Amino acid sequence: MTSNLANYLFSKETLYKNLVTGSQKVSESEPIVEKKAIIQELISSPVLPKEVIRPAIPNFTFRNQVLILTDNISESEKVLLAKILGAIGLTLDQIDLVELSKVQTLDYQAFLSQNVTKKFVSFGVGLGKINWNILLNIYQPKNVAGVDYLLSDELRVLESRRELKQTLWEALKEIFGN
Repeated sequence: MTSNLANYLFSKETLYKNLVTGSQKVSESEPIVEKKAIIQELISSPVLPKEVIRPAIPNFTFRNQVLILTDNISESEKVLLAKILGAIGLTLDQIDLVELSKVQTLDYQAFLSQNVTKKFVSFGVGLGKINWNILLNIYQPKNVAGVDYLLSDELRVLESRRELKQTLWEALKEIFGN
C-alpha cells in the first residue's frame, strides 16, 4: 500500500506515528495508544452474596421394603389400601405409608442411600411433585436403581372404578410376582 492510498483511506484516523518526521503517516513504527482515565468506585464495605438457604427436607427413615405414597388418605381409602395390600400378601404394618400432605417431599438421595425400599407404589402422586427425576406412566411398572416403581390413580378414584382396580391388580402382579 502506498502512503498516498493509506492517507486517503485513513486520513481522519491516526494509526501510527512516524517518529522520524513527527507527521501522521502509515509506517511500521510503534502504535499510539490513547490513555484513558480509569474510574474506580470506592465501596465502603464489600457486599457479600447472600447465603442461599435451602429448606430442610425431612429425613424419613424407611423401614420396610414397600413404600406407598399418597397425597393424603382418608379412613375409607385406608380400608381399600388394606384390601389391596392383602391381595398381595401384605398388611399396613409391613409397608411405609407416606402422606405427602404431611411431609411435603422426600429426599431422593436419602431414599437411595438407605437401600431399604424395593417396591414403590404411588397413588395419584407423580414423582415430579416431590422433585424426583423419574418419569412414570400410569399402571406401567418401571425398575430404576433396583427399585420397582408403579404409578396408580388416587385411592378415592379406585374406590368407585372396578376397571381401574383390575388394571392396578395386573400391574401389582407384575411387580410382586403374585
